[in-house]
Amino acid sequence: MPIQGPLAALGPLRLSETDRETLQREVAGLPSEIATDDIESRLFDLTALRMQLALVEADENAFEPHRKRVVEIAMLLEEKATIPAVAAQLEYLAGLQESAFWEGISLAGLEELRLRLRGLVPFLDKKSRTIVYTDFKDEVLGVRDGEAVSIPKMTGAQYEKKVNDYLRQHLDHLVIRRLRTNQPLTAMDLKGLETTLVEIGEEDGETLLSALLARSESPSLAHFVRGLVGLDRTAAQAAFSRFLNDRSLTPQQIRFVEMVIDQLTARGVMDASALYEPPFSSLHAGGPDELFAGRENVIDAVFQTLASLEPRIRDTAG
Repeated sequence: MPIQGPLAALGPLRLSETDRETLQREVAGLPSEIATDDIESRLFDLTALRMQLALVEADENAFEPHRKRVVEIAMLLEEKATIPAVAAQLEYLAGLQESAFWEGISLAGLEELRLRLRGLVPFLDKKSRTIVYTDFKDEVLGVRDGEAVSIPKMTGAQYEKKVNDYLRQHLDHLVIRRLRTNQPLTAMDLKGLETTLVEIGEEDGETLLSALLARSESPSLAHFVRGLVGLDRTAAQAAFSRFLNDRSLTPQQIRFVEMVIDQLTARGVMDASALYEPPFSSLHAGGPDELFAGRENVIDAVFQTLASLEPRIRDTAG
């Protein structure tokens, strides 16, 4: 098509090699006006597409890894509730973490999921984005006509959240209350609590609970639960009352005891070695030994009291 208008007077346009290099260097790299999505959003699109394909092919082995990834993304997004776009989807995010959400899930349901979440995944912290970037290698295991995808299993992260929520919402549960108030448990108490936590994990409860305890590095289930629910402040104050009421102690020494109570209230359990670390070391660089110099009997008694607050199992034999 011949050039028309004012440019026609210039004659045919011929670019020299130098002109081409200049255009390539200065112009070709300029951004276009067409907005592009964040890479996280596009990768989430890919995850949703793979789930849709797996659903069509009734391939549970391909579907499940992606579903677990989506559930973990939803859990992480819940921590971003201060972001308006995330806050608007909180109810949906909570719902998709339940097994009922996935029962009978359709292609339309997966498409809605994609549209709701694709714009939110860029809000994840950088250290959490590996969940979005992780690429599960697809394996063709064959198509099974008419076979529905079964209700998916619970993820470890999902189970941990459910356990944490249950324990914090049932502080008046008999066994949990005993742990919080430093009352000894019976083996039956502990077994009952274990059964409850296993039931939260449904068919994989035992495996999920074992894995959770291993990750927490807690020496026992009682220690794990106490670590989550903390020690009742009144119980902690009662245990250390002799020190709080000791008028021979200095204000700094009293403050040390109060900090022990604060930590036990928040953490539930605490090893004696923690007394040599922050925040305790901020009171005296030499640690409790120097802080209580000349009062070794006092610091020894503090250590003994701390040990007495470890969760205990009462022997009911006989």
